[in-house]
Amino acid sequence: MAAPSSEKVLLGAAALVALASAAGFGWITFTHPSAASTPLPRVELATSPYEPKAPDAPAVRTDTWGAPAAQSRGREWIYDAFTPPEIFYNARSKQFSVKPPSSLLDEDALESYGLELVSVRPEPFRLQLIGYVGGEGSWRGTFQNAVTGEVFLGSAGRRVPTLGITIKSLDVSLQPIRVGENTTVKQRVASAVIFDERANRDVTLTHRERQFTGVISAFVAAPGETATREVREGDAFKIGETSYRIEAVKLTPASIEVTKESASLSQPDRRVLLPREVETPDAPEPEPVTPAPTAGR
Repeated sequence: MAAPSSEKVLLGAAALVALASAAGFGWITFTHPSAASTPLPRVELATSPYEPKAPDAPAVRTDTWGAPAAQSRGREWIYDAFTPPEIFYNARSKQFSVKPPSSLLDEDALESYGLELVSVRPEPFRLQLIGYVGGEGSWRGTFQNAVTGEVFLGSAGRRVPTLGITIKSLDVSLQPIRVGENTTVKQRVASAVIFDERANRDVTLTHRERQFTGVISAFVAAPGETATREVREGDAFKIGETSYRIEAVKLTPASIEVTKESASLSQPDRRVLLPREVETPDAPEPEPVTPAPTAGR
């Protein structure tokens, strides 16, 4: 079937354009001057035998992995990717303790700390009510001078000049006492209101519990020694050429924070010390002993 006349016209026009384009490019190529040829360099062979030479190695930057740093809880708390410390939990002190990997300890950490915590005790008030005697209308309290250990009987109006204390009132009454979880009984409880001349305030004493001042003292000693030193928060002292500062004293759980400084240390060594009797994680917990109150007759 013959193509329409319009298509033949288009095909003829395309063929003419292609011929004209080829003729034009051929004419340009024929008339364009050829570029000057570049002479090839002469190859000269060396007279000496060939010796292979290795190129210099490129400069490579290397970084050394720094030693693991101690954590804020103390120098024993050292962590590394593959050598973590052994962590123990002490149920009595309610604290964690660690045994650091020896391979990660520097010479400063391996050095003996030179100080041990023996015990932590709250400071008792200088007068304690430990019992009572007498009957209705004639009660007298049994008091103890916590400074000297002296025990004496006293009632309202008595002044203890050596302690700067005046007994303002004494009362013995039945009070509900909880025994166990669900049992409550009534027992006679002696209570005394005293005036503390040094603090200029009233203090209430009861024979069922000891009264404390709110000050906490710690008793420390050098390793292996029995003689102790009483210290409080903020105290600083020296043992030989080594200085120690008590940063904090805690009663529950019993512990102290100490900073040690000496010429052999590159930086201050701050640690948390637990009492001697609870440093071993598996140490048995002793049974609590509560003194029996003195009952009146």
